[in-house]
Amino acid sequence: MFKSIKVSILFFLVSPMLLCAQITDSLRIKNIGTIPIQTVIDSVSNSKLADTENTNSEKQKKKNDTPDVLYLLNGDKLTGKIVSFEQGRLRFDAQGPGNVYVKWYKIKSISGGSKVYRVENDKGEIFIGRIIETPVSGEISVLCIPKQELKLEHVIRIYPLETEWFKGFKGDLGGGVSYTKSSDVFRINAESNLYYIISKWRFVSNLSYISTSTRDSDFSERIQFTLQEFYTLQNKWFLYEQNSFNRNDELGIDAKISFGIGGGNFIVLTEKQKLKVFSGILQNFEKTIQRVKFTSDIEWPLALQHNIYSFLHPNLTSSTSLTSFVGITEQGRYRFDASTDLTWEFVTNFKLELSFYYNYDNKIIQGKNNQEDYGYVLSLLLDLK
Repeated sequence: MFKSIKVSILFFLVSPMLLCAQITDSLRIKNIGTIPIQTVIDSVSNSKLADTENTNSEKQKKKNDTPDVLYLLNGDKLTGKIVSFEQGRLRFDAQGPGNVYVKWYKIKSISGGSKVYRVENDKGEIFIGRIIETPVSGEISVLCIPKQELKLEHVIRIYPLETEWFKGFKGDLGGGVSYTKSSDVFRINAESNLYYIISKWRFVSNLSYISTSTRDSDFSERIQFTLQEFYTLQNKWFLYEQNSFNRNDELGIDAKISFGIGGGNFIVLTEKQKLKVFSGILQNFEKTIQRVKFTSDIEWPLALQHNIYSFLHPNLTSSTSLTSFVGITEQGRYRFDASTDLTWEFVTNFKLELSFYYNYDNKIIQGKNNQEDYGYVLSLLLDLK
């Protein structure tokens, strides 16, 4: 019965579109004879002229695009493309040498060519505009209103605002496989960390997948997917919105869908580290392995994230995240998530990452006796430009 209803609804929605298409074709066929031949010729000529103009416009646009120029303190000059500037280090795709990394104190100035960039300083301020070089060593100028001269030692991030949307995705993708014969443990893990920036918005997507199969226990699966949107305010403050999906067989969670909003502040923001704290309210829809229906609850999250950057040899990055969840509608329930990542960039565009995670939930799910889950993961990551 339900299938027939669905088919009827689908036919009801599709049939008017098919009917309109048939009517349009019919009218077009009937009216062909009434169109003067000269009108058709003029139409074709105008179409060719428009295509020619579009082609010329694209050629002119490419001609007007000027490359970025990097001026070094030792007098060298490199021409190419600014890939990113983060934590005191410029990543520059130079014509000839390819990707090079230059620390801020070795840079005299930067010319950003014809592109528009988003520039952030250690005060949490954002400037959007073209970048031009200045005569003052260790300084750049951002052509916004009003024009800003910024010391490179105070610049936290420079991000190019790409004209083609698909080029705006940055981050890394990776995974790993491990097998232990003595215990017959087979593990697969995959992860992605992507971000996208538009003006004062920063979109962050994180995915972590771990599956474990052993000889003496059931197949175990852990999935965490989070999509966050951050909007920058003044004085290092920001607003955020979060959507997430979680699954953890060890804790008895078959599916947890969450939606949250809140705000936070960068307590520490320098070229070597950043520490931010944020909080808000979280709405959860949860289904355990023993239940068929979802239950809903509201929680109060409090999160602390700390990143440390070291671009000496070797190039290491450390990231730690601590988040507590206190039940509001389900009083007495408390959850805690923690993770630490250590990333080593051993070759250009490739990284090794060692991660440790810990999850705790004081609510015991029927069919599971565990209140905590923890483990470590070793992954090979590919850095996306």
